[in-house]
Amino acid sequence: MEKMASAVTEKEFYDEYFDSKQYIQTYLAQQSEFFDDLTEMFDGFVKIFTSGGAVEGNTLIQIFLPPFIYYTVPICDYFTEIIFAFPHDESIEEVEKWLKNKPDAMDLSDILKQGNCEEKLNIVRRKAKQVLKCDVLSSTPLSPISLPQADCLLLTHCMELFVTDKKTFCGALKNVSSLLKTGGHLLMSITLGCTYFMAGTVKCPHLCLDDEFVRNAVIEAGYVVVDLHICHRQLHKSYDVSDFAAICILKARKE
Repeated sequence: MEKMASAVTEKEFYDEYFDSKQYIQTYLAQQSEFFDDLTEMFDGFVKIFTSGGAVEGNTLIQIFLPPFIYYTVPICDYFTEIIFAFPHDESIEEVEKWLKNKPDAMDLSDILKQGNCEEKLNIVRRKAKQVLKCDVLSSTPLSPISLPQADCLLLTHCMELFVTDKKTFCGALKNVSSLLKTGGHLLMSITLGCTYFMAGTVKCPHLCLDDEFVRNAVIEAGYVVVDLHICHRQLHKSYDVSDFAAICILKARKE
């Protein structure tokens, strides 16, 4: 039976029902109906990252809900250390198991083969210094942990899941931007035109956004947009797992 948020908040819903392994099986496995779109998104992300010169520095912070470690794999050579942050305890547990290469860890092999990135897995494991709890609705998202501001902030399919309206989204973006130093770069992958997605039998809520809103929200948060790429859904396909229209990949510099 499908479960859907009702009187609970999005955060409470994801804490209760979201299952990382179910998500991976639905979207990241090669037999997934979503797989071709995902590989196009992966290629688009790599192109955006390197456009105008690759982003690099000491520290990369990635904030995400689904365990999208594969975004980090092709760019890991450009940073000395990587910090993962999640608003969801179960995702933290899954990533920690993956970093320790445990037998029951999530399997990302299908999508990483598409990006020719399998050889970099151990680099990510070696550079990943911390896996932290993150509250995107707080002005101090990593509290009580305090870290030096990062050179790059990577946001992958997170805030649009944990907020109910656009005003709160803009506030959350400003909150997490406090983790990034001036002159540092924001990399963002965000789903557009989406009101829900399935993770197994669970129907997960999603804030519906368009690319114009995302661009303006990033500018309002104090950035200059360097590049933006949209990967449209393959229109000949009809999905039961999500009603998304496209995925937006964005690169911006903090002023």
